[in-house]
Amino acid sequence: MNIKVNGENKILSTNLNVLEFLKYELKKNEFGGIAVAKNGTIVPRSKWESTEINDNDDIEIVHAVQGG
Repeated sequence: MNIKVNGENKILSTNLNVLEFLKYELKKNEFGGIAVAKNGTIVPRSKWESTEINDNDDIEIVHAVQGG
Protein backbone atom coordinates (compact mmCIF):
# COMPACT_ATOMS: atom_id res chain seq x y z
CA MET A 1 0.00 0.00 0.00
CA ASN A 2 1.43 3.38 -1.00
CA ILE A 3 0.78 6.46 1.13
CA LYS A 4 2.33 9.88 1.55
CA VAL A 5 3.43 11.05 5.02
CA ASN A 6 4.37 14.70 5.44
CA GLY A 7 5.14 14.83 1.73
CA GLU A 8 7.28 11.67 1.69
CA ASN A 9 6.19 8.49 -0.09
CA LYS A 10 5.95 5.42 2.13
CA ILE A 11 5.04 1.81 1.48
CA LEU A 12 3.07 -0.14 4.08
CA SER A 13 2.90 -3.91 3.91
CA THR A 14 -0.28 -4.14 5.98
CA ASN A 15 -3.43 -2.14 6.69
CA LEU A 16 -3.21 0.03 9.81
CA ASN A 17 -5.44 2.49 11.59
CA VAL A 18 -4.09 5.93 12.51
CA LEU A 19 -3.10 4.91 16.05
CA GLU A 20 -1.28 1.78 14.87
CA PHE A 21 0.49 3.81 12.20
CA LEU A 22 1.66 6.42 14.71
CA LYS A 23 3.06 3.70 16.97
CA TYR A 24 4.87 2.20 13.97
CA GLU A 25 6.07 5.47 12.44
CA LEU A 26 7.04 7.35 15.61
CA LYS A 27 8.19 4.31 17.61
CA LYS A 28 6.43 5.42 20.78
CA ASN A 29 3.13 5.05 22.62
CA GLU A 30 2.57 8.59 23.95
CA PHE A 31 1.26 11.17 21.52
CA GLY A 32 0.85 14.43 23.44
CA GLY A 33 1.14 17.48 21.22
CA ILE A 34 0.49 15.54 18.00
CA ALA A 35 -2.24 16.22 15.46
CA VAL A 36 -3.01 14.07 12.42
CA ALA A 37 -4.75 14.91 9.16
CA LYS A 38 -5.85 12.38 6.55
CA ASN A 39 -6.37 13.70 3.03
CA GLY A 40 -6.58 17.26 4.35
CA THR A 41 -9.06 16.56 7.15
CA ILE A 42 -8.07 16.58 10.83
CA VAL A 43 -8.62 13.20 12.48
CA PRO A 44 -9.78 13.74 16.10
CA ARG A 45 -7.77 11.74 18.62
CA SER A 46 -10.99 9.95 19.59
CA LYS A 47 -11.19 8.56 16.00
CA TRP A 48 -7.55 7.39 15.62
CA GLU A 49 -8.41 3.74 16.34
CA SER A 50 -11.39 3.67 13.99
CA THR A 51 -9.79 5.58 11.10
CA GLU A 52 -8.14 3.21 8.63
CA ILE A 53 -5.28 4.30 6.42
CA ASN A 54 -5.95 3.37 2.80
CA ASP A 55 -3.89 3.14 -0.37
CA ASN A 56 -2.92 6.59 -1.73
CA ASP A 57 -3.88 8.43 1.48
CA ASP A 58 -2.03 11.64 2.28
CA ILE A 59 -1.18 11.75 6.00
CA GLU A 60 0.15 14.83 7.79
CA ILE A 61 1.58 14.50 11.29
CA VAL A 62 2.11 17.76 13.14
CA HIS A 63 4.10 18.06 16.37
CA ALA A 64 3.37 21.05 18.59
CA VAL A 65 6.52 22.69 19.93
CA GLN A 66 6.96 25.33 22.58
CA GLY A 67 8.60 28.52 21.48
CA GLY A 68 8.47 32.18 21.73
